[in-house]
This record gives sequence, structure tokens and C-alpha cells, in this order.
Amino acid sequence: MSPPAWLTELVSVVLIVGLLYLLTLLVRRAWLSLLGGLFDCSLRAEGAKRWRPGLARYSGQYLEWYLIWHPWPRPSMVFVRDRTELASMRDSDVTESQLGYAVAKVLMLRVQEETPSRWELALNEGSATGLVSWLESAPPGRIGYRRGLGR
Repeated sequence: MSPPAWLTELVSVVLIVGLLYLLTLLVRRAWLSLLGGLFDCSLRAEGAKRWRPGLARYSGQYLEWYLIWHPWPRPSMVFVRDRTELASMRDSDVTESQLGYAVAKVLMLRVQEETPSRWELALNEGSATGLVSWLESAPPGRIGYRRGLGR
């Protein structure tokens, strides 16, 4: 006995939509890679339990963070270099190391805006070093000095 025609059509539509979604994610990742500076990076707000896997990239004075499963090309979170400072850096614990890629460091960022906030980023050691260097570098003529760790 064959399945009803509507069931076959429903399964076909679900498969096509799923494949289009995966294709959109692949094209988005390739496009972001072409723009340069892309690296794996999980994010969570200070005190949150769940990490959100994503991709981050440098774009001038901005660090753009993209939720990995979100198909839209716009970043989910943007950190402005002049308003962001490194509050602390630590080695990842056992659960953070199991996020799906080589997580070695967790950086706590303090964002100075109307309502100050703190965010944790989990990333590999090379990406962590690059992010710290990017945060601490100062463009010519900038007033003040980034204080860095321990403040």
C-alpha cells in the first residue's frame, strides 16, 4: 500500500525547504569567508548558562558576531572597538572545551554603552590572541589607553 499523495508532497516540500536552508548557510559562510577575518567563536552573556555557537569577523573598528544557524547575512551582535575592553581571560573548562571546536580560551569583554554589559567569548588560542591584539591596538590620535586585563 502506497502512502497518500499529500504525505509524499509534504515530505518533498520539507526536504526542499531543508536543503534550501542548508544551501543558504553554506553560501553565507562562503560569503563571510571571502570578506576576511572570519573565525569560530561562541558567545554568551555574563551569567548565562548556554553558549551560542557562531562566527566572528573583524570589520574595521567593529567585531561582528554571527549566529551560526541564522541564515541572514547581518551580524547578530556588533562590538565597537572603542567601547569594548578585555575584562579577563582564562582557560576553558571541560564543558567549554566540548563546544564542537578547539576552544582553549574564554575572554570576558566589558562593553561601555548606555547600559554597560559583559559578554564571554569562547574561541581557540590563536583567535583569542588576535582578538586581544585587535582590542588593544589604538588608532592614531585616539585619546586614552586601553587598560586591558584586571581592571
